[in-house]
Amino acid sequence: MGEPPLAVLGLDHHKSPVQVRERLAIAVDALPELLAALAGLPGVDEVVAISTCNRVELYLAGAPEREAVIALLGERRGIAPSELGEHCYWRKGGDCVRQLFRVIASLESLVIGEYQIVHQVKTAYEQARAAGRTGPLLNPLFQRALGVAKEVRSGTAIGRHKLSVASVAVDLARHIHGELDRARLLLIGAGEIAELAVTHLLSAGVREFGVINRSHERAVALASEREATVWQWGDLRAALSAHDIVIASTAAAHVVVTAADVRAAMRGRRAPLMLIDLAVPRDVDDHVAKLEDVYLYNIDHLESVVSHNRALRVDEVEAAAALVETQARDFLAMPGEGRAALLSRVSTYFVDVVAAEEARLAGKLAVKDRDQLRYGLERVGNKLQHQLLRWLREHPDDPEAERMVRELLGL
Repeated sequence: MGEPPLAVLGLDHHKSPVQVRERLAIAVDALPELLAALAGLPGVDEVVAISTCNRVELYLAGAPEREAVIALLGERRGIAPSELGEHCYWRKGGDCVRQLFRVIASLESLVIGEYQIVHQVKTAYEQARAAGRTGPLLNPLFQRALGVAKEVRSGTAIGRHKLSVASVAVDLARHIHGELDRARLLLIGAGEIAELAVTHLLSAGVREFGVINRSHERAVALASEREATVWQWGDLRAALSAHDIVIASTAAAHVVVTAADVRAAMRGRRAPLMLIDLAVPRDVDDHVAKLEDVYLYNIDHLESVVSHNRALRVDEVEAAAALVETQARDFLAMPGEGRAALLSRVSTYFVDVVAAEEARLAGKLAVKDRDQLRYGLERVGNKLQHQLLRWLREHPDDPEAERMVRELLGL
């Protein structure tokens, strides 16, 4: 069986700094519109978009063109395609399958072994499916990926003593303040990451903490469970001054803690103030780091904190990576019957035709013209296969339609 007609365009913490990732972050309410725009591109039949603190990935089925996807994403996020292209990776066929399986197994996470990524991938898939953007290629891929995540966690020790972003924040807090039983904690934001931070910091000994959130009701709900002090949003500067450790994890699209806020909060303080910004886009103005006795860490700074942990898990990571590779090969080697397999074979047919024609003509052209030849042939092949793939999808569960396509292409 040939390569499936799948591709992923992505960028993550391995290659892209937070300054770039935060510009690409996809808000929940903007997701349906983005999925619709991507589905409207030539050659795109199905799409799932994943957006987390550490990555943005677009999984596409059909015959998508890298340049078109980059252009659309760059236009919508205000980034020049040339700049965006420098930070993106583009993986097709089996490499796309491996990428998803590695991501959901947490092998590509900032903190290897963390489990939040499974929930994030599952949520992204369910949102795309509910919007009608998935079908016979992405549905089995993502359903199998969720199974791979379970097998990796049950079959390896990669999750043993696992760290989350919140627990790394605890390590940073200890580095600045030592034992945390006297440290005063302020949470800015009351979302999932904030709640995880509360759990880890309570376990680490913190006894006094406050909560501040634009939604006062949400802050009260979180605080009532743990006897925390609730602050009004208008008292942000006073709240900063009254605490030693600040963890920010809002869903705001812009900075919520400015350098002026922190400068005002530091007047009269004798103890250092540490801010851990877990949000993407960032919550805290990066100029804050220049202020005296103020320590600011963002999501990228966590890499140095977890590097030691990553080194300790070499054997576990290798075992998980081997299991993921086996699962990817099994998925790619599924029996040839079925609609998904036929779609894959149609794509492979045109890839082979393009490769053969390119090989025939390449020897007659100058080297500088071969890239243009390849690009032109691929565009023609993509357009032709897209018409057949779309026609097959418009005739679901129709054996006669499948028979006609197999006979037409000699499959």
